[in-house]
Amino acid sequence: MNTQETSSDAYPEPQIEEELEEIRSGIRSWLSHNIWHRVPHKYRLNVEPGGLDVHLLADEIPQLEIHLAWYRDLLSNIVFGHFNWLLVTDLILTAVIFLGTRSLTYSLIPTIALLIAMFEAGREFIEYEQWRLIKTNKRLIISLPQHGSWPLVDNIEMGDSPKVIDTNWSNNAIWRLFQFFTGARDVYLSLTAFKFEEGTARVKDALIFPDVMPDDVYKLKNLVFSKKS
Repeated sequence: MNTQETSSDAYPEPQIEEELEEIRSGIRSWLSHNIWHRVPHKYRLNVEPGGLDVHLLADEIPQLEIHLAWYRDLLSNIVFGHFNWLLVTDLILTAVIFLGTRSLTYSLIPTIALLIAMFEAGREFIEYEQWRLIKTNKRLIISLPQHGSWPLVDNIEMGDSPKVIDTNWSNNAIWRLFQFFTGARDVYLSLTAFKFEEGTARVKDALIFPDVMPDDVYKLKNLVFSKKS
């Protein structure tokens, strides 16, 4: 169930995360300035988590911010971070296929594949931005995609700290494979202790935050379970 905490040196991901963060910053900056900020603010609030910088309570101090593991944003980083190369590759493949087959239908396959990849990358990018957990000295704030109403976002605020922080494997086989190699886990947060699913050690009636890197899990546990001075 719970994994033993290890130092970040045990995993090769920090360098990958740093490289992806550079790409992600470029993507985020371009999309934000050229597209996203052109949308009226009242509509943006339906899709993006609320800005904590303008919604802090009196004497409230942010202590920790957690996002999904880096691999949940991998496709959007590849597609948007290297879009020029993908576009050139698409044009070359389109020309080669057309010259080889003289078929307009077959020559459109690379472009269709690129459009599908762009759509999925956009969906992944939005979902990655929507999943966010913030621990302050007063609240636990969780933002997540609204179930069954994509791309709307839902925000949950807890005045009390979780009584149980439980780490488990993902139900998705693909994410479970990434978790095996990175040490990430789904984090179950429950305000009620000692309620478990029958026949398992999995917390019942818990809120699930998926694919959290081990260092972030440790930092959250340290904030929640450390004795108050």
